[in-house]
Amino acid sequence: MAAIALLAALLSGCALYHARPLPTAADQRPGPAALKVDVARLRVAPLKPVVVDPSDGLDPLEVAVLAVLNSPDLQAKRVALGVKGAEVFATGLLPDPQISVSRDNPISGPDTHKAYNVSPSLDIAGMLATANLHRAARFTAKQADLDLLWAEWTTAQQARQFAETALADEARVAYLQRVVAAAADRYARSSRALERHDVTLQTTAADLAAKLDAQTLMATALHDALKARRDLNALLNLDAAVTLPLVQGPAPQTYNPAAVQAVLGSLPTRRPDLLALQAGYQAQDANVRRAVIAQFPLASIAYAYAKDPAGTTTQGLSAVLALRIFGNKRADVRVQNATREQLRAEYQARLDQTAAEVRNAQAEMAGARAQAALLRIDVPRLEALVGSAVNAYDRGDLDSQTYLTLTQNVLFKRADLDDRELAARLAEIQLETALFLPPANSRTAP
Repeated sequence: MAAIALLAALLSGCALYHARPLPTAADQRPGPAALKVDVARLRVAPLKPVVVDPSDGLDPLEVAVLAVLNSPDLQAKRVALGVKGAEVFATGLLPDPQISVSRDNPISGPDTHKAYNVSPSLDIAGMLATANLHRAARFTAKQADLDLLWAEWTTAQQARQFAETALADEARVAYLQRVVAAAADRYARSSRALERHDVTLQTTAADLAAKLDAQTLMATALHDALKARRDLNALLNLDAAVTLPLVQGPAPQTYNPAAVQAVLGSLPTRRPDLLALQAGYQAQDANVRRAVIAQFPLASIAYAYAKDPAGTTTQGLSAVLALRIFGNKRADVRVQNATREQLRAEYQARLDQTAAEVRNAQAEMAGARAQAALLRIDVPRLEALVGSAVNAYDRGDLDSQTYLTLTQNVLFKRADLDDRELAARLAEIQLETALFLPPANSRTAP
């Protein structure tokens, strides 16, 4: 009975196996109403001021919040944090003591006593390593958590970019639909006039070319808008056929270069990916300490209590000493130090990359806005010229090649204006991403 009780006590600390079958189908949500909107779960500080209200449509900032709450990739990363938590728990446990028990029954000879030996032992090397292993695991778990926070932020900003792209291309499609309708009507009238020999073949060909140019631009814009919506739906775990009710967000902001420089200087204390690299460096520093301590020669100690067949009872201590004569542990110290130096270099590289990202986003935004400002002046003038050119073309005062060149210039310049305005909005998002700044409608712009 005692043996059964002892066995039951030992097994009571063991975990049990439970089956967990894999899913067999996709789990995409059928519509916007099925999306999670519990903003209280948000951890990304720059997104906390955003209020999600689907009743009046979803602007890019609201979509960014929904992406954080519903992205399947982010959900998988959150589940993976449980592994790091389990590792922290495991590394915080001391090595289990071991007990060696033996018993001998004499079968011949003058000694008739039953002999036995009981020897508990402790893993000293493992105990010395536990503190630094646990420290390294805690910093590794912190790094994983900060990496998740950065992934949430970059996912949110990616969703904003998809939404801005979809809205810009859909606005372009709406404009080009009117252009295509007008060009198609003009080409139809020109074709009928050609049949009556009222216009030349060159005139009808110019009208056809103008229609085809507009249709090509419209098809490209429609393709880009649909792709951006599909990418956005994938990010939100929505079925590809779902159409989100997107609406335009606030206008781009003006950034003060001096204030941006001040914000840039504070990034090592704020930006999650930099904080994650710092935590990873601290974890490796703990590994260096562990490797240094592992050079200590005492590996384990044991206490022995024994009785031999002659009836003599003894007790004693034993120790296992590791002779560090081949330098294995010193080699491990070198490896851990080299790894720490590598992480230090990677952190410096990320700081340099961050500064470059900020400067590049500033330059892209300034350049796109300057070009858009010029185009906003010139494009209406070109459109007004086309209006006058149509009448001159109808009267025969303007040749078909000049008319075609003018209409093509208007289409291409209008497309260039749309591209520059979209580039300015995307550059603003890139700058906010790099600076870990709140979105435009929830902050005072630097």
